[in-house]
Amino acid sequence: MRAFTKWIGVTVMFLFLFATASVWAAEAISLPQAVEVGLSESNAIKVATFTLKQSEVTYKQNKANLLLQPSIISELELENTWRSAQRNFEVQKSAIALKVEELYYNQLKAERTLLLSQDNLKRAEKQLENIQTKFSLGTVAKIDLLKSELEVDNARLEVKKAEHNLHIAQAELASYLTGDTKKVFTLATQLEFQPLDLDLERCIAYALGNRPEIKAKEEALALSRKTVEVTREPYYPPLEVEKARAALQLAEAQLEDTRNSVILEVEQKFVNFITALDSVPVAQKNQEIARENLNVAQARFDAGVLTVVDLLDAQNNLYKAESNYLDAIFSYNMSKAQLYQALGINVAEREKYTQSLLKEAPKPEAEETPAKQ
Repeated sequence: MRAFTKWIGVTVMFLFLFATASVWAAEAISLPQAVEVGLSESNAIKVATFTLKQSEVTYKQNKANLLLQPSIISELELENTWRSAQRNFEVQKSAIALKVEELYYNQLKAERTLLLSQDNLKRAEKQLENIQTKFSLGTVAKIDLLKSELEVDNARLEVKKAEHNLHIAQAELASYLTGDTKKVFTLATQLEFQPLDLDLERCIAYALGNRPEIKAKEEALALSRKTVEVTREPYYPPLEVEKARAALQLAEAQLEDTRNSVILEVEQKFVNFITALDSVPVAQKNQEIARENLNVAQARFDAGVLTVVDLLDAQNNLYKAESNYLDAIFSYNMSKAQLYQALGINVAEREKYTQSLLKEAPKPEAEETPAKQ
């Protein structure tokens, strides 16, 4: 009896744990949450963290060595190297966040693609039923029936392809976040089109003030200036003085080169963003036209003034237009993410800083006050 009671207790506990795990697994995860997981649990962040830890140990060792042989320049170089390692860690975190966002959007796109292919299959099957009825009445030829059957077969292949691609996308996201390819994340953030009217000059100004590469070069320049101040004749040999001045000129040129590279990168990402932004309404309009063309084609076919081939073409055109619209939304969201990364803004900070990057609304013109009589 005691053994039976123990068995019941273990069973109940197992069922409770299973139910809890199922609820946790089914819980939807938003894009910011996915990025948070990537920055805390992914193998990529572990590698970056261990690399930073090694740099920290080296920094502490060298700092201890300076107690035996003090040197202002060596100490400044050591501090600069440690800050550079920290900034590199932030750059790696930004790359990880962008990768998570890309994989997240890939899964969203794959889910939407599967839905589109399933809708397309339903349209094809419904059309096949219609043509089968017309064939039984002798109003369409057998070749038309065969073409309609082939259309259904192709639509089924598209569904299978979409299912496979979704499985791959799910595995890639789960693998990157947790290393478990069998885990499936339910996504809470939707793949939507939310247009932003960003200002290029404001974007460039933000990047120049926040990109870690520029800050690192600024610190290197400050170090070089301090070195020139310390390395003076007659306390140092002339060649050492000349070497310090040359290093200063190099640091100035490297800072300018880095600033120019950042500006060029932001401009390129901005152009990609604007192109993607402008493409979405065009793709949406094409989708609306394709849907209306299918409605017209269906009505004309039912009236007997349109061939089956033309009707199937209209169906295919709608499916392509729907897919192109989805691609346009995906491209827009990815180009926006890449632009934000080029600015040095992570996912958690976007809502906070986006407003400062928007174009200023034009000021309303003052109304003329009628002259008093």
